[in-house]
Amino acid sequence: MRALSLIFFTVILMMVCLGADYDVTRVDFLSRYGLQVNGAGPLLVRTDLPRNRMIVVHTYTSSVSIIDGRNHSVLNIPIASRIPQYVKDEALQIDSTSGHIYLIGNHCLHIIFPEKKKSITIPTVDQFEMVAINETNGNACLVGRSSKNLALVSPGGKKTRLKPWLDYRETMVNLNQTPPPPIRKVVWDRRSNRLVAVDGFSARLFVFSPSGRLIRKRNLKVKPGARWHFAAYNQDNQCLYLVIETEKRKVVEAIKADIHRNRDQVIALPGLSEAVGINYHPARDEVYIPYDNHPTVHVVSFQQEGRLSEIKIPAYGNDASALDPDKQLLFVSSWAYGEIEVLDLKQGKLLKTIRDLGIIPHMFSMDFNPANHDLVVPIGATAVNGSFGAAVTCLDTRNFESRDIYTGWAPVDLVALNKRGMVLVFNSEDDAVEVQPDGTSRYFRLPCKYPGQALAMPDGTICLSYGPHQSYWPVVYIWAAKNGILGIHPETLEFNDRRIPRMAQQMAVDKSGVLYGLQNNWGKEKQFLISLPDTVRRPNLGDMRWELADTVIRETTQRILEYDPEEDWLYLVRVGEQDNEAGVFQILNLKSRKILFRCPLELTPVDLAFNSDRIAIANFDSNSITVINKADFGISRLPTGEKPLDLVYCGDQLAVINHVEKSLQFPGQEPLKYSLPGPGNPDLLFNDGNELIITSHSSDRLQILAFSLQSRTFRLIHQERYPFGETSLDTNNTAFFLRGQFGDGLFRINRILQDNQGRIWITDFLSGKLFILKPETVH
Repeated sequence: MRALSLIFFTVILMMVCLGADYDVTRVDFLSRYGLQVNGAGPLLVRTDLPRNRMIVVHTYTSSVSIIDGRNHSVLNIPIASRIPQYVKDEALQIDSTSGHIYLIGNHCLHIIFPEKKKSITIPTVDQFEMVAINETNGNACLVGRSSKNLALVSPGGKKTRLKPWLDYRETMVNLNQTPPPPIRKVVWDRRSNRLVAVDGFSARLFVFSPSGRLIRKRNLKVKPGARWHFAAYNQDNQCLYLVIETEKRKVVEAIKADIHRNRDQVIALPGLSEAVGINYHPARDEVYIPYDNHPTVHVVSFQQEGRLSEIKIPAYGNDASALDPDKQLLFVSSWAYGEIEVLDLKQGKLLKTIRDLGIIPHMFSMDFNPANHDLVVPIGATAVNGSFGAAVTCLDTRNFESRDIYTGWAPVDLVALNKRGMVLVFNSEDDAVEVQPDGTSRYFRLPCKYPGQALAMPDGTICLSYGPHQSYWPVVYIWAAKNGILGIHPETLEFNDRRIPRMAQQMAVDKSGVLYGLQNNWGKEKQFLISLPDTVRRPNLGDMRWELADTVIRETTQRILEYDPEEDWLYLVRVGEQDNEAGVFQILNLKSRKILFRCPLELTPVDLAFNSDRIAIANFDSNSITVINKADFGISRLPTGEKPLDLVYCGDQLAVINHVEKSLQFPGQEPLKYSLPGPGNPDLLFNDGNELIITSHSSDRLQILAFSLQSRTFRLIHQERYPFGETSLDTNNTAFFLRGQFGDGLFRINRILQDNQGRIWITDFLSGKLFILKPETVH
């Protein structure tokens, strides 16, 4: 049977490799920065003090950036998985003796070796949240709320041994960026060579031998809580510093747990809500507690028998903090105002406010490098949730000047300039590039941050939505957020920037030139669109908002907005308010400005296609397609393979790619199914008028395939070798979670268009590439 399979696979490969009739031009956007590997979605940052370098962990790309503190040069090292967006700083540790980086990934532990420019990955059955390193031998220990065990990892043998520890676990769910930090903590005590672990559910402290043998355990005299914040472990006095927050997010206690002498200090706190960015100064023996919901930093001094004091700061909406221990300064970032407060710890007061830095992500991650006085911030966010862009910001604390350090080039969309015979490509940070058919490129900076979707208006003007994907909540506008529609003249490439109150996460334009945009809600609101009547007028708050009858709560669930010129209808699709709830489809009649039709779909609608008679919607988690008849709005259901992702109509025939099943299917009257050649999961389907174009990703390659509708055979157009790492969309990682992303608006990895000369242009977000497919008949 295995021999037959090998013969079949060989035949498939031969069939695929024959008859390629495209010339492929490859454009590598990473070469702009001298990079081999892409780095997008900055999530966590950490200073490697002995080596004067900064570590940046990305969540969009399976990679880690090493930034040299001397010259800010960037080295990106690939890893095997995307880092879940809900992890905190505890998921990242650096071995101070070797410089090796330990990083918790998606059900695994990554160990990165910067000097060798490589990494290894050790799988774990459970999802862990915090890692500790035994620096005498490089072994590691992992803990997390979703595991009852200690995971003891031996990198040399790439093995994980589970040591039974507790009898309770809490299932990990799709969390936004303000979830409870790891309620279970673990550190290595270097002086005694002991493993110290804390379970916040039961408020108990444990001491283990390096092999995981329990030496002793005891109760901590604090309240068990839902959110235990890690301030530090002081290796000199062998004390663990924690801050406890209740289920109702009230910060009630700080503890200095004396590991070996059992002389704990517990200090009551006044119960302000949502502590963030907890920090510790070892020389002063002080814990600092900023708050998301209060313009206050509490200072808990354990040197003075638990004296509690307050430093007033300008506003709430605080996030990460970082410490300059020599100058005794504390830096506190504010996501709500896009600024950093500089606090003088000696005088206990606000020293300076650094304004207009941009959206600072709510991941509690920021660090200071004393070697070059840089404060490193992963600016590039979707306000409180998520991570975007492909750069980090370095703020020089000597003069408070900032600069961006670009870690990659991740294309998010492209649009054709047909009169000029070229294409504009936009990345996730602030760059655009004008690309000729031969691959010649001209880069230019945009006057805005974080492009989203681009489309061409009837008069040729390019409209680009931009900005963080969350910029407003019912109480306050986020001051650092700048959302808008950037108009770009197709001939001169001059800009016309029109600000809008929130991100237009999906756009469509009708045949009269009116632009429509789905806008992200924050909290419970009426579903609504914005509309701009032309390419000149700015938004008029009185009539630009088109409010619908539905109420929405969950963020970034409005995934699809398509215009049907034949009917003059807008099609809207959104996923359910919960993972197990059906999605919703709506038809908006632009003449009457009313909802013409509304119906529930199935689980996780992800794509829509239509022809003159029917509308089809792929339901990713129901393995089905909902088909709606335009004439009478009759509804039918077509079963598919596992995880249908992308749809196209080929005349009356419907085609779908099944992401997990790795198949191309023609459901309905002709239920034919074809397994894709190669190892990848398909993620894009396009009808170029003659055949179907399919892209698929595996961990080490991108394949661009063509499928002939006449011969029903595949052929390989292009294969790109690249260390992609994790590429599956069937995941609970927030960044690529189709069931309902919290702060992210990355709906596709690949984008594709066909220009008026028949050339096909395909961008790849993960590898930072563009592929121009020129049919042999095009000259």
